[in-house]
Amino acid sequence: MRKHLPAALALALATTSAAAQESANLGTATELDAITVYGRPLGRIPGETATKSGAPVLETPFTVNIVSRELLDLRNVSNIGQAAETISGVQRTIGFSGNQRFRIRGFQAISTLRDGFRQSVSQPEIDLQGVESIEVLKGPASALYGRFEPGGVINFVSKQPEEKFAAEASVIGGSDDYARLGVDLTGPVNDNGTLLGRINLAHEDAGSFRDGIDNRQTFVSPVVEWRPDNDTSVIARLEYLNRDAAFDRGLGNNPLFLQVPPSRNYGEDFMRIRKEQWTGSLEFNRSLNADWRLRLGAFWSDVTVPEEEFFNYGFPTLSGTTVNRNFVSYRERQKDATVQAELYGNVSTGPLRHRLLIGTERSIDRLAYIDGKISFGNPIDLYQPVRSGRPNNYVSSGDSRYEFETTALYMQDEIAWNRWRLLLGGRYERTDTLSFYTGGIDPAITRRDHPFSPRAGLTFLATPDLSFYASWARSFRNEADAGTLESGITPKPTRGDQLEVGMKSILLDGRMEATLAAFDLRKTDAVVADPVDWNHVIQTGELRSRGVEAEVSMRPVDAWTLVASYAYADATIIEDTNALIVGNRLAGVPRHQASVWTSWTFDGALSGLTVGGGVFHGSEQAATTANSFFLPSYTRLDLNARYAFGNQVEVLLNVDNVTDERYYITGGFSQIYPQPPRSVRLTLTKRW
Repeated sequence: MRKHLPAALALALATTSAAAQESANLGTATELDAITVYGRPLGRIPGETATKSGAPVLETPFTVNIVSRELLDLRNVSNIGQAAETISGVQRTIGFSGNQRFRIRGFQAISTLRDGFRQSVSQPEIDLQGVESIEVLKGPASALYGRFEPGGVINFVSKQPEEKFAAEASVIGGSDDYARLGVDLTGPVNDNGTLLGRINLAHEDAGSFRDGIDNRQTFVSPVVEWRPDNDTSVIARLEYLNRDAAFDRGLGNNPLFLQVPPSRNYGEDFMRIRKEQWTGSLEFNRSLNADWRLRLGAFWSDVTVPEEEFFNYGFPTLSGTTVNRNFVSYRERQKDATVQAELYGNVSTGPLRHRLLIGTERSIDRLAYIDGKISFGNPIDLYQPVRSGRPNNYVSSGDSRYEFETTALYMQDEIAWNRWRLLLGGRYERTDTLSFYTGGIDPAITRRDHPFSPRAGLTFLATPDLSFYASWARSFRNEADAGTLESGITPKPTRGDQLEVGMKSILLDGRMEATLAAFDLRKTDAVVADPVDWNHVIQTGELRSRGVEAEVSMRPVDAWTLVASYAYADATIIEDTNALIVGNRLAGVPRHQASVWTSWTFDGALSGLTVGGGVFHGSEQAATTANSFFLPSYTRLDLNARYAFGNQVEVLLNVDNVTDERYYITGGFSQIYPQPPRSVRLTLTKRW
């Protein structure tokens, strides 16, 4: 380990390093109009998710967050949900099959990005072993990326090959039979260094504090980069992941479930999910001259779920103290493919300097649930559950399929004039949507939409280290899986609009970054139940989320690292066909959320020792849209200690939830999920 690991922590300062270096010696306002992007190394720059151009964060009129690899290693988090806990306005939630997902500014991040490519709704599992950083763009992202919820988007940035040989191996053991092995190997493949390679391997075998829950996962990811000359780069990446896990459906949406032990599982032994996924990408970057560069990219994923057996809570969830369950089984198949072509350039028109992006994209996304069957009426006792085993009364529920085909053109212009920066951009696309269900009268329903998603932002650089900004952006998302309208067609895309104002600053000679933002975000044409015919939906809903977020990342001295965030969110239902829920809070969104993570690396007699800790707080949150009950607030304390030996060997002890706080988060279909009690992990790492 490096002598001062916190000193290597990129924090969010990595996003502004270029701007800080350029502005450090600026003494006059006339020098502020410079834009320096090209002449840079080929490939992405940290923070590119917000603009794709690599604009300094001070010049970007939206909130951008980065969780660097150094911070991930410093905290030694075990999954992507934990990795995002230091970001304001982002809440962990649980996906359908027990995987980690997110809410951003009150709205589900149903899909994510991987290296700038949209991943399917049935997104592939993401193993942190292959992730270099996590970038969050808050607010509508459709101007660049198409159909997303309005709260924002999370981009998982993959590890890249490095020019020098490096290797790392780690072994982790911990509570609840947790065991994990990871290997990371990178360096040049040929003698002249024009071909670089990297491979990441991981295997995890874990139990759980939840009764009968386990997870086994294997991950392999090779990547090669070819650099035939200084102006050209080609990167090819492949990932394979195999998961075999018990299907955890959490607890039901009733306050009585808060009285049972957090370990209680109302599922059966045969309920599992087995998943095999392949993802791959190919990216070509070419500098055409000092001002123009070309990027071509392709991404695909293929996810096969040969077995998916679980239970749904019935309606109502409880009858007295009897838990109502319906057993479900089907196979799942998801495929998506995307190709992109992007041209970046710098031009001048009189006193104005332009950073331009012109891009086009073609994507196909297919998701199928096959051979569905369901068994109704399998009760179990709330307080003394006795498993009943696999039933013999399954009935067929048919197949369902959703397909999206999109062709898009997007453009962006970042204009600089003296202290001012103006961003204008938008995306026009044609999307063909298919919703297919074998049980329907007309099983195949199609529609074509031509949404346009613009955004605009204005930034004023008060000093080289302080900026103020205001922005507006619009989102859209297809709702094909939400049901059909009375007319028999699928709903039109929902829309989101956000107004945001804020300020960003770099302090302490570049050792501290602070951000303050206020936003008003609304989702219109939201799909809600038809009050006349519950077999259909209508589009009259409106949801609103508004709030304030503040974040600080700093390294005042080399030994000390501090990352802190706070978010206030008022997320409510403004319009709905059910008048009883108008004014209710959105489920899973605390009014107040805060986190602090800090660490200190000792010198002298204690040289090699780093101690760290974090406090994570969430106020009470609605467990259901009906606001029938609320999950209690919580404050969790995590601690760790790392000791680095002189031979590149280190030992790290994590104690999570030190005070054994009992707390819950929400998941899909209004389930609630108890979170782990006090747990311990011990990690041994060797580097070469």
